[in-house]
Amino acid sequence: MKLRDGFRQGTEPFMKLRDGFRQGTEPFLKLQDGFRQGTEPFMKLRDGFRQGTEPFLPLQRGFRQGTEPFYSFIQRAKVACQGEIINNKCYEFNPTPLSFKDAQAKCRTLAPHAELASVTSGDLHSHLISLVTKGGKKSPVLTWLGATVTNQEASWVDGSEWGFSDWMPGHPNIHTDKPVCVEMFELDNSRWTTANCDLKRASICTYMIPT
Repeated sequence: MKLRDGFRQGTEPFMKLRDGFRQGTEPFLKLQDGFRQGTEPFMKLRDGFRQGTEPFLPLQRGFRQGTEPFYSFIQRAKVACQGEIINNKCYEFNPTPLSFKDAQAKCRTLAPHAELASVTSGDLHSHLISLVTKGGKKSPVLTWLGATVTNQEASWVDGSEWGFSDWMPGHPNIHTDKPVCVEMFELDNSRWTTANCDLKRASICTYMIPT
């Protein structure tokens, strides 16, 4: 009697299948993710594709192979001085009347560390007088300098040493604990006086020129 296809009673001779051969009836065992036993076909990944299991090899500093993302670095733009450059610092005259505090804020729109101007020498003072009057071609206006006076003691807001002054006679003569601010060109005189910091004056800003 002929046995039906696929039936075995156990007495037939056993024929071993050659390595790698499967006839379709064997159970299939799935390998764990990421496990390879060496007989699987190798499929090359497309250029630039990473699945996350590959080892990472850093490139040498400064080396680019062309597939890396490119990051541009923003360089700080150089500030163009619209006034006069003295000792690598820009001095700009602002004719718009502003309070002392608002004049300081206006200076910082020109450069991050700009301040109202400190006057540390007679030569610098002469240059600033010329800047305000455009070399004597324009009438002077009341102008803030970068100094305040508290309890009869004057100081520059940018921390410069107080080594020069050009006070009008009788100034500063302050009889209040409230700080007052330093101005020049009271009655068209370039010598310095003090005034309430909330009053509006023209101003002179200064900042270092980026190198």
